[in-house]
Amino acid sequence: MPRQPVLEVRDLTVTFAGERGVARVVDGVSFDLTPGRTLGLVGESGCGKSLTALALLGLVPPPGRIAGGTVRLDGRDLLLLPEAELDAVRGRRVAMIFQEPMTALNPVFPVGDQIAEVLRVHAATPRRQAQEAAIAMMARVGIADAGARAGDYPHQLSGGMRQRVMIAMAMICRPDVLIADEPTTALDVTVQAQILDLMLEMQAEFGTAILFISHDLAVVSEVADEVMVMYAGRIVERSPAVSLFGAPLHPYTLGLLQSLPRVDRRTGRLPAMRGGVPDPCALPRGCRYSDRCPEVENKCRTRDPALNGAGAGRWVACVKVAP
Repeated sequence: MPRQPVLEVRDLTVTFAGERGVARVVDGVSFDLTPGRTLGLVGESGCGKSLTALALLGLVPPPGRIAGGTVRLDGRDLLLLPEAELDAVRGRRVAMIFQEPMTALNPVFPVGDQIAEVLRVHAATPRRQAQEAAIAMMARVGIADAGARAGDYPHQLSGGMRQRVMIAMAMICRPDVLIADEPTTALDVTVQAQILDLMLEMQAEFGTAILFISHDLAVVSEVADEVMVMYAGRIVERSPAVSLFGAPLHPYTLGLLQSLPRVDRRTGRLPAMRGGVPDPCALPRGCRYSDRCPEVENKCRTRDPALNGAGAGRWVACVKVAP
């Protein structure tokens, strides 16, 4: 029997107002997160992935604002909660791993204290008990000599160690939902693999639902059960991971996959996608990908396709694939 979603996102919209008008940088995004499952969110830089993540926790930086939609956790819309109630959810029920731990961690406090503070704030845990739990969690995420390293400051740790600290901080309250925003960026391949394995181990232990955000499709293919592809603020394809990587439906997804190097065959120069993500204040008419699409037709420049079902649990926003 399928498990019920723990987090339900419907028509999430984030806008930024500027001199040239209002830009919809996240435009009507909908998805569910299910306990014990990982949903990948992929796309080029600037497509709206990180802003989607920040919006889930009400952390969109000004002058941005959440202009519409709902984010329901066990039936409660987080976007309607007073700030004090939302603070109780952040870190306790929904936790986030940011893509750059050196800026996410406080540079003037030892990392053990920062992990312990999560328990003290959200579970009213006494100081000594919280510190012991923090050290135990640091050991759990593979930090050697955790008792001594708990007294270190962020600058004294390597990038991989800081990322492990971020995972420990995110998981110490056993959240229902974990948002991982580019958690392996700037790490070497060996450390990257260790971090991914660690996240999946923690998920298996606690049953956490994970939203895994990355521009690296190779990484997402290793961890995700289902994948959403985002372009210019919208989801253009959603599919079980095996289906998407085996037979992508949207031309944008195909372009992303074709640009990846393959170790199973020799190729010449890798194909490159022309252009870049469009300015949200100057989107093309019709399909937002039409100016870059190698398969563009006249109807693509007049119709802005919605995300439609394509069978077998797959969804795609393309006039050539779905009505």
